[in-house]
Amino acid sequence: LSATEQYYTARGTLSTTSGTPGQGGLRNYTTNDISWNSMLRATATKLYRSLLSTTSVAYQLENDTFNNFNAGGYILNVNGVPDLAALAQTSLSVGSTLNVERTTDYMVSQSFNLKDRYIVDGLYRRDGSSLFGPNARWSNFYRIAGAYRITQDFHIPGFQELKVHVAQGTAGLRPTYDMQYETYTIGNGQFSKNTVGNKNLAAAVLTETEYGINCDVLNRVSGELTYANRVTDGAFLQVPLSLAASGGFNSQWQNAANILSKTLEGALQTRLVDKRSFTWDLSLTADHTTQEITSMDHAPFTVSAGGQGQGVFWYQAGQPLGVIYGTKWVHTFAQLLDNPANAGAQASDYVVNPLGYLVLASQRGTANEVPIPYVDKTGANKFIIGNVNPNLNYGFQNDVRWGQFAIHANFDGQMGGDIYNFSKQWMTQDLRNPGMDMVGKAQDQKVADNFFTLGIYNGLDPDQYYVESGA
Repeated sequence: LSATEQYYTARGTLSTTSGTPGQGGLRNYTTNDISWNSMLRATATKLYRSLLSTTSVAYQLENDTFNNFNAGGYILNVNGVPDLAALAQTSLSVGSTLNVERTTDYMVSQSFNLKDRYIVDGLYRRDGSSLFGPNARWSNFYRIAGAYRITQDFHIPGFQELKVHVAQGTAGLRPTYDMQYETYTIGNGQFSKNTVGNKNLAAAVLTETEYGINCDVLNRVSGELTYANRVTDGAFLQVPLSLAASGGFNSQWQNAANILSKTLEGALQTRLVDKRSFTWDLSLTADHTTQEITSMDHAPFTVSAGGQGQGVFWYQAGQPLGVIYGTKWVHTFAQLLDNPANAGAQASDYVVNPLGYLVLASQRGTANEVPIPYVDKTGANKFIIGNVNPNLNYGFQNDVRWGQFAIHANFDGQMGGDIYNFSKQWMTQDLRNPGMDMVGKAQDQKVADNFFTLGIYNGLDPDQYYVESGA
């Protein structure tokens, strides 16, 4: 609930970038995070011959208060004294954060179970949250589901359980604390506008329809196969704004997109070995998901993945959610000719360097050697260069018991899908990218540092060099 932290750097500590002695620094943090939840629930059950009815009503209240304060500076007048009083006044700075969140939920549910064969369940929920805009504080959600246990009516050799089920329901995705408010930054005593507030920011409503089948076979194997179709209506997007039209604000959080997601997932559990002193249970899971932005109330734009705000993801109606957008590099002379500006280029003026990039022959092996950005026939110079969505996620879970010893081992992975290596791009700027190491290479195989720092680094903008396999 509470935490205090102190970061202290002694005077004379060498800089990790320049190697020169620094002036030291000190910063203290105090954090209090208090959460409490309360729920009142009443449930009634009644058996009408073969029909079991269960009715439930509930009220829930959630409260969270996060309070953080920090103070410090970057010049220590006295060494060996980790005290704020030892800091030079000109280097002092303070900061604080206060987030207060409140949520109220009302729920009512009803289920019917007929002969332990036919099961129907419904739920209605009304949520109110301080995270939504003042004009959209409350939202309504529902769920309706049904299941049929086939093996209770029909004998199927080898099957102990065979059940089909279907469900549809809605859920609300909450924005983060700051999304509904106007935000500013302060630097050198000056306020700068960031995001304009949105009083109409509502919950992003996720509607999911699910179909599934479960089975238990041979008293040893259990399986489940599920297909889910999800539509998110009013997904949160930080939409860029014209500074002139918005009064100086650069963006606003809006319910600005609809997203379609489809998932097929399966699970299989079995006991491979079942002896008195030794058992081994194995579970296999796999799923495949596709996501697409079906509509968007804004022209296409790039979205930051964090870091320093570089636009690495491309948001456009009709495109998958999670595509990486950036610069491509020319690898062949045919690609160079796609750019109409290079119509008169001569193949003899270019060569492919040891890294596989087309460069000017006159610059090859010199400090002036740089890659050539790709431009297509329409003049476009930014393209989709990757997709973070894997083709398949899979996992293996093992539970082994040998006498009094028990071991749990979990392995998971993915097939397909890309990642963007921003860490490697930062290392290129600081000459620490492992790909820049030319030690031990023949002279005609070496590539100068400028090829990376003036080219591949790309001013920290996304490019295909840093797209790597996520498998």
